[in-house]
Order: sequence, then C-alpha cells, then structure tokens
Amino acid sequence: MRFFILASQSKRRVEILKMLGYHFFVVPSLAQERNEGEPLIVARRNAYDKALKVWKEYKFATVLGADTVVVLGKKLLGKPRDKEHAKAMLLSLSGKWHKVITAVAIISPKGRVLFHDTAWVKFRNIDEGEIDEYIKTGEPMDKAGAYAVQGYGARFVEKIRGDFYTVMGLPVVKTDLFLRRLLD
Repeated sequence: MRFFILASQSKRRVEILKMLGYHFFVVPSLAQERNEGEPLIVARRNAYDKALKVWKEYKFATVLGADTVVVLGKKLLGKPRDKEHAKAMLLSLSGKWHKVITAVAIISPKGRVLFHDTAWVKFRNIDEGEIDEYIKTGEPMDKAGAYAVQGYGARFVEKIRGDFYTVMGLPVVKTDLFLRRLLD
C-alpha cells in the first residue's frame, strides 16, 4: 500500500489511521476554517479546503483532509475560543442530544472524493463543577463542541447513535473504503 498525506494535526485522526494500519505523513493544512453557515456545508468545505491546500504543494500524492462539527439544534459548535466559551458549550449540551458531522476529502492523482458521516450523541446532565474540572484538564480547548468522546469527556456521553469514530473525528468504514480505492 502506498503512503498518503494527512492534512491535519489532529492526534485523534492520526490514532485512527494508525489503528487501521495505514502509513502516512502528517502535513498540517494552513487552510482557513469556516465556522459559520449551514453545518454540513461548513464541514464539507473545510475538509475539502484543508486537503486542497496541502495537495497543491504535493500534487503527486494522495491527501486526506477532514473536519468535524457539532450541531445543537441549528447552532454550529466549533472549537471553543476560550475557557468561558467551552463552559457555555458544555452547559448547552448538558442533558441533550446533538449531532456530530465529520466530513472527509481525499484528493489524489486518481481522483477526488468528498463524503461525510453523521452520528447523534446524548449527554447526561452535567453540573458546572464537573465542567470546570473538565476544562482544567485542557482537553476541550481544541475540540469541536468542547469535548473529546475518547478522553475525559467520555464521562458525559450517555448514548451514541451512529459511528463512534465519526464522533472521534474520522468515520472508519467510509474512510477506509475510499482510501483503498484511491491508493491501490
């Protein structure tokens, strides 16, 4: 199997791709992330822009870019700006279902593919003390929706409907399928 480039500095995406046995280089994308608009369009555009920005530098290679957004009602929850913003996000998610969309773009000399997957997550009721304790860990500060489903934030998750890995940042089945097609 050939190598590819992951246009992301997400430790979670690196972990997932290594778990699947892929060999890749990490080249963080400098594409500007959008945080406003219709959530599905925002996620898909961000994923594509990240992949394209890196692919323009390495046109011989296959490049994977991804973006995850959290949606509560019609409101898009990106990465928190600061601790207060993270606290407000987590309080708003307490006791509620929300949607997590992860979009993936793969650009290669063989072609381009853009897809997404959606999962639903229900938080249990959480109090301000728990949220303050969580924020002190630093974990929520670079995560969409201000939580990591695979980390300390897992204690807030009551139920997941859909692919756990979509919530973590990379839908495994679809990503593996398309990578295999474009790398072989």
